[in-house]
Amino acid sequence: MSSFAAYLRLDATEGPGLPQNVARQLETAIAVGLLSHGDRLPPESELAGELGVSTGTLRQALETLRQRGAIETRRGRGGGSFVRNASKLPPAEVLEQLRQRSADSIRDLGDACAAVVGGAAHLAAQRAVSDDVDRLRRLAEHFRSASTADERRRADSRFHIEIGVIAHSARLTQAIVQLHDELASLFWMVGGEAEHHPMTESAHNAAITAIDGADGDTARAVVMRDVEGRVQHLMDLHLDLAARGEP
Repeated sequence: MSSFAAYLRLDATEGPGLPQNVARQLETAIAVGLLSHGDRLPPESELAGELGVSTGTLRQALETLRQRGAIETRRGRGGGSFVRNASKLPPAEVLEQLRQRSADSIRDLGDACAAVVGGAAHLAAQRAVSDDVDRLRRLAEHFRSASTADERRRADSRFHIEIGVIAHSARLTQAIVQLHDELASLFWMVGGEAEHHPMTESAHNAAITAIDGADGDTARAVVMRDVEGRVQHLMDLHLDLAARGEP
Protein backbone atom coordinates (compact mmCIF):
# COMPACT_ATOMS: atom_id res chain seq x y z
CA MET A 1 0.00 0.00 0.00
CA SER A 2 1.33 3.47 -0.86
CA SER A 3 1.66 6.22 1.74
CA PHE A 4 -1.05 8.21 -0.04
CA ALA A 5 -3.46 5.26 -0.17
CA ALA A 6 -2.96 4.56 3.54
CA TYR A 7 -3.55 8.20 4.37
CA LEU A 8 -6.78 8.34 2.37
CA ARG A 9 -8.55 5.78 4.51
CA LEU A 10 -11.13 7.84 6.42
CA ASP A 11 -14.16 7.11 8.53
CA ALA A 12 -16.40 9.68 6.84
CA THR A 13 -20.08 10.53 7.23
CA GLU A 14 -21.71 12.67 4.57
CA GLY A 15 -22.65 16.11 5.87
CA PRO A 16 -22.38 19.82 5.13
CA GLY A 17 -18.85 20.10 6.49
CA LEU A 18 -17.44 17.05 4.74
CA PRO A 19 -16.27 18.74 1.49
CA GLN A 20 -14.15 21.13 3.53
CA ASN A 21 -12.69 18.22 5.51
CA VAL A 22 -11.84 16.37 2.31
CA ALA A 23 -10.24 19.49 0.83
CA ARG A 24 -8.18 19.97 3.98
CA GLN A 25 -7.06 16.34 3.91
CA LEU A 26 -5.91 16.61 0.30
CA GLU A 27 -4.15 19.91 1.04
CA THR A 28 -2.26 18.23 3.86
CA ALA A 29 -1.26 15.39 1.52
CA ILE A 30 0.20 18.01 -0.82
CA ALA A 31 1.91 19.89 2.01
CA VAL A 32 3.76 16.83 3.35
CA GLY A 33 4.79 15.61 -0.08
CA LEU A 34 2.47 12.62 -0.47
CA LEU A 35 1.36 14.45 -3.58
CA SER A 36 3.93 16.46 -5.54
CA HIS A 37 3.76 19.23 -8.09
CA GLY A 38 2.49 17.84 -11.39
CA ASP A 39 1.01 14.67 -9.92
CA ARG A 40 -2.30 13.67 -11.43
CA LEU A 41 -5.04 12.83 -8.95
CA PRO A 42 -6.83 9.49 -9.41
CA PRO A 43 -10.11 9.56 -11.38
CA GLU A 44 -12.96 11.07 -9.38
CA SER A 45 -14.85 7.82 -8.90
CA GLU A 46 -11.71 6.02 -7.70
CA LEU A 47 -10.61 8.84 -5.39
CA ALA A 48 -14.11 9.22 -3.94
CA GLY A 49 -14.19 5.49 -3.25
CA GLU A 50 -10.85 5.56 -1.46
CA LEU A 51 -11.98 8.52 0.63
CA GLY A 52 -15.33 6.88 1.37
CA VAL A 53 -17.35 9.87 0.13
CA SER A 54 -19.73 10.53 -2.75
CA THR A 55 -18.46 11.90 -6.04
CA GLY A 56 -20.55 15.03 -5.37
CA THR A 57 -18.70 15.65 -2.11
CA LEU A 58 -15.36 15.07 -3.81
CA ARG A 59 -16.20 17.51 -6.61
CA GLN A 60 -17.02 20.20 -4.05
CA ALA A 61 -13.67 19.56 -2.34
CA LEU A 62 -11.78 19.72 -5.64
CA GLU A 63 -13.49 22.99 -6.52
CA THR A 64 -12.30 24.41 -3.20
CA LEU A 65 -8.75 23.30 -4.01
CA ARG A 66 -8.96 24.87 -7.48
CA GLN A 67 -10.06 28.17 -5.95
CA ARG A 68 -7.10 28.01 -3.55
CA GLY A 69 -4.68 27.26 -6.37
CA ALA A 70 -3.70 23.86 -4.95
CA ILE A 71 -4.79 21.96 -8.07
CA GLU A 72 -5.62 22.73 -11.66
CA THR A 73 -7.99 20.83 -13.94
CA ARG A 74 -7.19 20.24 -17.60
CA ARG A 75 -9.81 19.20 -20.10
CA GLY A 76 -9.58 16.89 -23.05
CA ARG A 77 -7.39 13.92 -23.75
CA GLY A 78 -4.80 13.47 -21.05
CA GLY A 79 -6.74 15.82 -18.79
CA GLY A 80 -7.67 15.54 -15.15
CA SER A 81 -6.83 17.28 -11.88
CA PHE A 82 -3.16 17.99 -11.29
CA VAL A 83 -1.31 19.17 -8.19
CA ARG A 84 0.25 22.62 -8.24
CA ASN A 85 3.05 23.80 -5.98
CA ALA A 86 1.84 24.02 -2.40
CA SER A 87 1.87 27.54 -1.06
CA LYS A 88 3.73 28.12 2.18
CA LEU A 89 3.72 30.92 4.68
CA PRO A 90 6.67 33.35 4.77
CA PRO A 91 9.07 32.64 7.68
CA ALA A 92 7.99 35.84 9.44
CA GLU A 93 4.37 34.61 9.56
CA VAL A 94 5.48 31.20 10.85
CA LEU A 95 7.47 32.93 13.59
CA GLU A 96 4.40 34.94 14.50
CA GLN A 97 2.34 31.75 14.72
CA LEU A 98 4.97 30.25 17.00
CA ARG A 99 5.04 33.37 19.20
CA GLN A 100 1.27 33.35 19.60
CA ARG A 101 1.09 29.70 20.62
CA SER A 102 1.27 28.80 24.27
CA ALA A 103 4.17 26.78 25.62
CA ASP A 104 1.66 24.13 26.74
CA SER A 105 0.26 23.76 23.22
CA ILE A 106 3.76 23.30 21.75
CA ARG A 107 4.63 20.72 24.38
CA ASP A 108 1.30 18.92 23.87
CA LEU A 109 1.88 18.76 20.10
CA GLY A 110 5.33 17.31 20.69
CA ASP A 111 4.05 14.74 23.18
CA ALA A 112 1.34 13.57 20.78
CA CYS A 113 3.72 13.42 17.82
CA ALA A 114 6.40 11.55 19.78
CA ALA A 115 3.89 9.02 21.11
CA VAL A 116 2.30 8.33 17.72
CA VAL A 117 5.51 8.17 15.68
CA GLY A 118 7.25 6.20 18.44
CA GLY A 119 4.47 3.65 18.60
CA ALA A 120 4.46 3.30 14.82
CA ALA A 121 8.24 2.79 14.79
CA HIS A 122 7.94 0.03 17.38
CA LEU A 123 5.33 -1.77 15.26
CA ALA A 124 7.28 -1.15 12.06
CA ALA A 125 10.31 -2.91 13.53
CA GLN A 126 8.15 -5.96 14.18
CA ARG A 127 6.45 -5.98 10.78
CA ALA A 128 8.96 -4.62 8.25
CA VAL A 129 10.27 -6.70 5.36
CA SER A 130 13.30 -5.95 3.22
CA ASP A 131 11.37 -3.90 0.66
CA ASP A 132 10.04 -1.69 3.46
CA VAL A 133 13.54 -0.96 4.72
CA ASP A 134 14.69 -0.20 1.18
CA ARG A 135 11.92 2.40 0.85
CA LEU A 136 13.02 4.03 4.10
CA ARG A 137 16.61 4.18 2.83
CA ARG A 138 15.45 5.87 -0.38
CA LEU A 139 13.42 8.41 1.57
CA ALA A 140 16.39 9.11 3.85
CA GLU A 141 18.49 9.73 0.73
CA HIS A 142 15.86 12.16 -0.57
CA PHE A 143 16.24 14.08 2.68
CA ARG A 144 20.04 14.14 2.39
CA SER A 145 19.90 15.42 -1.19
CA ALA A 146 17.22 18.09 -0.58
CA SER A 147 18.48 21.60 -1.24
CA THR A 148 15.91 23.78 0.54
CA ALA A 149 14.22 23.84 3.93
CA ASP A 150 10.83 23.14 2.34
CA GLU A 151 12.19 20.14 0.44
CA ARG A 152 13.75 18.82 3.65
CA ARG A 153 10.47 19.31 5.51
CA ARG A 154 8.58 17.28 2.92
CA ALA A 155 11.24 14.56 2.73
CA ASP A 156 11.41 14.27 6.51
CA SER A 157 7.61 14.04 6.77
CA ARG A 158 7.53 11.38 4.04
CA PHE A 159 10.10 9.35 5.99
CA HIS A 160 8.02 9.37 9.16
CA ILE A 161 4.74 8.75 7.32
CA GLU A 162 6.31 5.69 5.70
CA ILE A 163 7.00 4.31 9.18
CA GLY A 164 3.23 4.35 9.75
CA VAL A 165 2.67 2.56 6.44
CA ILE A 166 5.25 -0.10 7.36
CA ALA A 167 3.46 -0.54 10.70
CA HIS A 168 0.37 -1.51 8.64
CA SER A 169 -1.83 0.92 10.54
CA ALA A 170 -4.01 3.30 8.54
CA ARG A 171 -5.02 5.18 11.69
CA LEU A 172 -1.43 5.68 12.81
CA THR A 173 -0.49 6.80 9.30
CA GLN A 174 -3.27 9.39 9.28
CA ALA A 175 -2.26 10.62 12.75
CA ILE A 176 1.39 10.94 11.71
CA VAL A 177 0.42 12.96 8.65
CA GLN A 178 -1.59 15.43 10.72
CA LEU A 179 0.70 15.72 13.73
CA HIS A 180 4.03 15.58 11.94
CA ASP A 181 2.91 18.13 9.35
CA GLU A 182 1.92 20.57 12.09
CA LEU A 183 5.19 20.12 13.95
CA ALA A 184 7.38 20.08 10.83
CA SER A 185 5.71 23.17 9.39
CA LEU A 186 6.86 25.07 12.45
CA PHE A 187 10.25 23.45 12.93
CA TRP A 188 11.69 23.47 9.42
CA MET A 189 10.44 26.94 8.53
CA VAL A 190 11.84 28.80 11.54
CA GLY A 191 15.48 27.79 11.22
CA GLY A 192 15.37 24.36 12.84
CA GLU A 193 17.19 22.87 9.88
CA ALA A 194 20.38 24.86 10.51
CA GLU A 195 20.92 23.26 13.92
CA HIS A 196 19.23 19.89 13.46
CA HIS A 197 19.88 18.88 9.86
CA PRO A 198 22.81 16.54 10.76
CA MET A 199 20.90 15.29 13.80
CA THR A 200 17.90 14.41 11.62
CA GLU A 201 20.12 12.48 9.21
CA SER A 202 21.57 10.58 12.14
CA ALA A 203 18.09 9.86 13.53
CA HIS A 204 16.90 8.56 10.15
CA ASN A 205 19.88 6.22 9.90
CA ALA A 206 19.45 4.98 13.47
CA ALA A 207 15.73 4.35 12.93
CA ILE A 208 16.43 2.40 9.73
CA THR A 209 19.04 0.26 11.50
CA ALA A 210 16.67 -0.48 14.38
CA ILE A 211 13.72 -1.30 12.11
CA ASP A 212 15.91 -3.47 9.89
CA GLY A 213 17.12 -5.28 13.00
CA ALA A 214 13.59 -5.78 14.39
CA ASP A 215 14.58 -3.75 17.46
CA GLY A 216 11.29 -2.09 18.32
CA ASP A 217 12.41 -0.51 21.59
CA THR A 218 15.36 1.24 19.96
CA ALA A 219 13.29 2.35 16.96
CA ARG A 220 10.74 3.92 19.27
CA ALA A 221 13.40 5.60 21.42
CA VAL A 222 15.22 7.04 18.39
CA VAL A 223 12.21 8.71 16.80
CA MET A 224 10.84 9.96 20.11
CA ARG A 225 14.21 11.50 20.99
CA ASP A 226 14.30 13.19 17.58
CA VAL A 227 10.82 14.70 18.08
CA GLU A 228 11.70 15.81 21.60
CA GLY A 229 14.78 17.63 20.29
CA ARG A 230 12.66 19.54 17.79
CA VAL A 231 10.11 20.48 20.41
CA GLN A 232 12.86 21.76 22.70
CA HIS A 233 14.18 23.92 19.85
CA LEU A 234 10.70 25.36 19.28
CA MET A 235 10.18 25.93 23.01
CA ASP A 236 13.45 27.82 23.30
CA LEU A 237 12.61 29.95 20.27
CA HIS A 238 9.07 30.57 21.53
CA LEU A 239 10.35 31.78 24.89
CA ASP A 240 12.91 34.02 23.19
CA LEU A 241 10.26 35.57 20.95
CA ALA A 242 7.92 36.09 23.89
CA ALA A 243 10.68 37.72 25.94
CA ARG A 244 11.51 40.13 23.11
CA GLY A 245 7.83 40.79 22.42
CA GLU A 246 8.30 40.59 18.64
CA PRO A 247 7.42 38.18 15.83
